[in-house]
Amino acid sequence: MKQIKAHIAVSLDGFIATPDHELDWIPQSVKSQIGKEIATADTLLIGTNTYTYIFEHWGGWPYKGKRSFVVSSNDINVTPNCGVDFLTNKSLNQVYKLKQENDLLVVGSSKLLTSLIKTNLLDCLTVYTVPIILGEGVRFMCETLDSKWELDKFCIMDDFLYSSFLRV
Repeated sequence: MKQIKAHIAVSLDGFIATPDHELDWIPQSVKSQIGKEIATADTLLIGTNTYTYIFEHWGGWPYKGKRSFVVSSNDINVTPNCGVDFLTNKSLNQVYKLKQENDLLVVGSSKLLTSLIKTNLLDCLTVYTVPIILGEGVRFMCETLDSKWELDKFCIMDDFLYSSFLRV
């Protein structure tokens, strides 16, 4: 079985985006680091809100050369010719099947991360803690009871804290 990994920027008070879903508070060094991870990934796993944000704010789909799967309750695919598939029917079962043969990288999406953690599908979580307090916005995680992780790597880089965790 392959792995599902996530790399995500988080504010000191636990938010991944502002209330209007903006990411302009994330330093360029963090965006660059996450961009490198996306560039080396074979397959992307994305939540609906992140998919919509990317398409609306970036003027199209930037990951045309990558297999991309959107976990959603509705098929709202506006990029059918860009290698994007929607997982709408028993989506976490479909993610499990994909994981059998593909390493997957989660792009954004607090709801998707929470679901992957609750179902023990997420294997590695890398958090880029940015020294800013947003006060409100999109929470990093929803309720995830009794999920045990161990610290794998930890370092201070430029203007953020890098920490990587592995599921126990």
